[in-house]
Amino acid sequence: MRSTCSSSLRPFSRSLTLGSFAVLATVTLTACQPDKGPGSVVVTYVLGNSKTCEEVGVTEIEATLFRGSFEEPSRSYSERVPCEMGEVELDGVEPSNYEVRVVGFDEDGFATFDNLGQNTSQRTVEVFEAAESDFDADLTARPADLLIRWRLGDQGFGNCTGVGIARFEINAYEVGGGTLLLSTLLDCEQAGGDDGYRLVPDPARVLNGVSFGEVGIQALAADGDDVGLPATFVFDPVGAGYPVRLGIECTQAGCISE
Repeated sequence: MRSTCSSSLRPFSRSLTLGSFAVLATVTLTACQPDKGPGSVVVTYVLGNSKTCEEVGVTEIEATLFRGSFEEPSRSYSERVPCEMGEVELDGVEPSNYEVRVVGFDEDGFATFDNLGQNTSQRTVEVFEAAESDFDADLTARPADLLIRWRLGDQGFGNCTGVGIARFEINAYEVGGGTLLLSTLLDCEQAGGDDGYRLVPDPARVLNGVSFGEVGIQALAADGDDVGLPATFVFDPVGAGYPVRLGIECTQAGCISE
């Protein structure tokens, strides 16, 4: 950052003492030092193809600057504003490089838009000493979240080995079941959250909440063989960012929908 100060020393008379000149020079140099202190970031955002907040149902925007992981940052700054504001200002930010996460929430509090469609380099900002940095965020519709939980054994208290299941093959389809969106495996031993659900990874963000409408879950033995028939689910699309929670009950004969 450049200092806005310029030297204003004029030719001095011979009557000016050396000591007086030294004091004047010290004051002038001190005044020319760059400003110190925290900086700020102004985040501006665009929703999809320049849509209005009302058109896409977004009511609030939250911008977060963070270092480290988003879930457990070593340092973070966050601010939430009404969507119509058009920008989010974060003040008092320690100078450094930060990743920027911008999320749009609907009236029910669900995160329906975010800037994770931008690549990592487009989601970073550098904050300077006592200066304002600008950041532009392109927000697009979030994929739906697919969450799966399973009960093992006739009473739901069994374990993976006891029912002969090692993994679950998850296949997600568009409405109608003809177009495959995502196929992945979940380990049967994978721990669930407090409610028992496991989030199905969707790194390519293909679970479009407007078209995603069917899921098949096939239990697999350790050698890769099918355990019974797949449990299938058909449902109405939930919309951008909303969760699809599915449960299955499994025995040695296979799994059925919960």
